[in-house]
Amino acid sequence: MDQWTLQQADQWLGWVHDHHDEFGYRYVYFAYLAARAGEPRHGEIIMTTEPDGSVVLRAGSLDPGLRLANGAERTQFAEHLRQRYCGDRYPSMSEWEAAQHADFLEEAEWRYGR
Repeated sequence: MDQWTLQQADQWLGWVHDHHDEFGYRYVYFAYLAARAGEPRHGEIIMTTEPDGSVVLRAGSLDPGLRLANGAERTQFAEHLRQRYCGDRYPSMSEWEAAQHADFLEEAEWRYGR
């Protein structure tokens, strides 16, 4: 992933966290899954294939989206997510997502009780 695309990816991730707040982790995780699969999907992340073969990831209807030019960029984006969110702390994105979800539930219980 060239530096320009990496900056766009990080800006997009910032947008996701800003607009989806405590649920941002879900959008990040589903973006990871979509980028790895490389197939159009709908749900938390909408991934469309453009006529030129690129894909666009969107986290909701207001999201301008992140364009990934080809399979290599999708793979690099997924690896970037793994490095950014897992680092040395989590062995996989699924374990990172599970930890984020557990934190979300713990905070919800603290705020609202059981």
